Amino acid sequence: MSSTPPIGERLRHAREARQLSLAVVAERSGLTKGFLSRVERDATSPSVSSLVSICEAIGVPLADIFATPRAAIMRAGDRPHAALPGRSVVDTLLTAVEERKITVIETAAGPEGSGGDALYSLPCEVEVCYVVAGAIELTLGNDIYQLDAGDSMTFDGTVPHTWRNVAATMSRIVWILAPGLPDPLQHATVGV
Repeated sequence: MSSTPPIGERLRHAREARQLSLAVVAERSGLTKGFLSRVERDATSPSVSSLVSICEAIGVPLADIFATPRAAIMRAGDRPHAALPGRSVVDTLLTAVEERKITVIETAAGPEGSGGDALYSLPCEVEVCYVVAGAIELTLGNDIYQLDAGDSMTFDGTVPHTWRNVAATMSRIVWILAPGLPDPLQHATVGV
């Protein structure tokens, strides 16, 4: 059984994601609201020309309607090492290497683990730091924050920052970066 949603469902999701009403799409495409509603419910199949008109009205490429959804499993034992700055740490990639919309990295930091002494920045708009276990001190620009297990912090990844494990034991941190790093297996910009 295919996991690909029917065309109508994909068109409806694309329309709703762009916050367009059926009336607006009908006006833009020259088709009736009733016809569009039947297409979205997969009660009728549009002709190729109608489908092109609907896609243009919504602003979605026709190819996206037929694209196979992407899915990637990252098995624990197969996770590649990411290359974030640091010492006494192991960084592993939780997302697929080729994923560009988001990068998720897990860091296991020993008692002396850190992102290094030099501040660094990452080429992302938003970075989320979530402390799974232990405690860290996060330096963001001139400010220092302590984050304990269960705490998280959201900030601009381009702001120079670093961190260090302040727990007497191993700390585990999950870093979420959006958009994703162009190459998560390469180092960030250090010493900025």
